[in-house]
Amino acid sequence: MYLIIYISLLVQFLLPAEFQFVKSVKVDGVRHFSDPMGNVYIIKNNHLVKFVQDYTQAAEYTNLFLGNIHSIDVSDPLRILIYYKDYNQVVWVDNFLSEISSPIWLDNLGVDQAQLVCSSNQGGFWIFNGLNNQLQYFNVNLQFVHESITLNSLTGPDIQPTYMLEKSRNVYLNVPGFGILVFDLFGNYAKTIPLEIPGEFQVTDQNLFYFKAGELYSFNLMTNSTGKLQLPEEDGFIKVEMQPDFLYLFRHQGYSIYKIRD
Repeated sequence: MYLIIYISLLVQFLLPAEFQFVKSVKVDGVRHFSDPMGNVYIIKNNHLVKFVQDYTQAAEYTNLFLGNIHSIDVSDPLRILIYYKDYNQVVWVDNFLSEISSPIWLDNLGVDQAQLVCSSNQGGFWIFNGLNNQLQYFNVNLQFVHESITLNSLTGPDIQPTYMLEKSRNVYLNVPGFGILVFDLFGNYAKTIPLEIPGEFQVTDQNLFYFKAGELYSFNLMTNSTGKLQLPEEDGFIKVEMQPDFLYLFRHQGYSIYKIRD
């Protein structure tokens, strides 16, 4: 197995932020997400539930014909992408979790092994095609536009990416054992961020946040330095997300919200 060659990173303990407890919400779920507007999304099998800023359930979505939800992308709260991997289909829903259009069958686009899908600020979506180990971009009209090189030249043949997102004109692909591969909006490879992260992460204009072994870390994209953020609770949560004004601590039975004070 190929190993990441780590650059020297300064791991520092950041000064504890001031967190003000806001509320705890009880709801069972398997996957948890928050968006920049303060909404929270809970996935359980084929069921997606949305909680709005006042922490009440506002909408829900289920499609019994497409199986369980594999992933969602809520980076644009007005146009949310839902991916059903078992049926190789993508559904766009609005902020009320109502379908914007009919489900998109990726087989009709010539993609039958989409391992990951994420939305794009350009209006379309990115796919990691497991057949040829490439990133591929389809625009809002479902036209194939860009693709990356075959990633085997960067990582070797055994590549199993776990998460992908687009942020600030870059596409980030997490490949455990290799790092986070960064591409521009044309699919051109830019660099590898040498972090070993099991799954999901968040990216802001300056930092990459990831939760690992019960700790929340911040990687500065400008200085390549890593810091650990001190959390207001010690354990019991399975995921942590940072938004501009709030911190979310997720558990299988619900989540807690803290306001971040300057």
